[in-house]
Amino acid sequence: MKLQVFNQKISYLQTYQQNYSQVKYLQQGSFATCFTAIDDNNQKVVLLVSDNIQELQTRLDIFQKLQDVNGVQQIQILQKLDILDSALCWLEIEYPRVFSNNSYILIGDYYATQYSDHMRSRPLLQKLDFFRDLLILVQHIHDKGVYHMDLKPSNIMVENGMPVLIDFGQSVTVTEVSSVLNTSAYAPKHDVYSCHVIPEKFDIYCLGSMLNEICTGQPLLYPMTPGFKQKIQRQIGCLASDLIDKMTQRVQSSRLSLEHCISHPLFIHQNDPDYQLINQFSDQILNYSFEEEEEEREPELRNSSQSFYSNSGTLCKTNTNVSLKDLFGNVVLSRICSCIILEELQ
Repeated sequence: MKLQVFNQKISYLQTYQQNYSQVKYLQQGSFATCFTAIDDNNQKVVLLVSDNIQELQTRLDIFQKLQDVNGVQQIQILQKLDILDSALCWLEIEYPRVFSNNSYILIGDYYATQYSDHMRSRPLLQKLDFFRDLLILVQHIHDKGVYHMDLKPSNIMVENGMPVLIDFGQSVTVTEVSSVLNTSAYAPKHDVYSCHVIPEKFDIYCLGSMLNEICTGQPLLYPMTPGFKQKIQRQIGCLASDLIDKMTQRVQSSRLSLEHCISHPLFIHQNDPDYQLINQFSDQILNYSFEEEEEEREPELRNSSQSFYSNSGTLCKTNTNVSLKDLFGNVVLSRICSCIILEELQ
């Protein structure tokens, strides 16, 4: 198959030919049909075929904004010139609505490792480290004014252990949209049917649903109810349930910013001296708050709180009237509704 480059930076078609072989159907994407092929350098690439030039121009504008962001699939656009490969001739017959005289082909990098395969066999701490890298990547594209709007495992690949975002078919470059066409299990259903969608918060909800899947094995289909929240706290712990809850609030403006997500205590590394102390203390608060015979738990919790205060830097000067929100920075531990327990420890 010979292709001719269509260079958006100049006003004419640049004379350039590239051969591709072993063209195979991959999947139907959100704005293009996807194939894999082998290029002249014997490298595997992805061919994205579409005849919607307006949509392609929108995609090019987005890729132009993201050209210096590591972790985004790199794309170049090619206009189909002629057919010399028998495999592609067969594809034209098999997919007549895909290949036409008006078809444009985008060439993208191919990544062999998918998000789901990468995460499947890894321990939880490694999964959380990777997820934090994903949060940072999404923050980078938001800083460029691009919002993905379709974040889910199938749109995340892995290269050298780092996340790579693909399929920007539903992406937007505005801060507010009136409608969203997204039926993914990871998307906020109430946002989809809303006439006022905040793209940044839409992406954050999708990420929160993915985090819930990391911790529980299932995406979060709806925001947490109080009963489900209590159940999930006991299943996955205080810090994880708190972050998931804050990322998937029904009210869009109430969802955490990516900056606060990235700095959440959940991602404090295991080797950090405060890591085990914070988790031990929060676990004991949870156990104490749900324990029927509270008096039996109080000495253990008292000792834990004293240890926490004496080993937490500036917090050691704080009296026990401090709220959990102040104690843990901007994070309100959802395991307990108030600071009553801490007040009882005076």
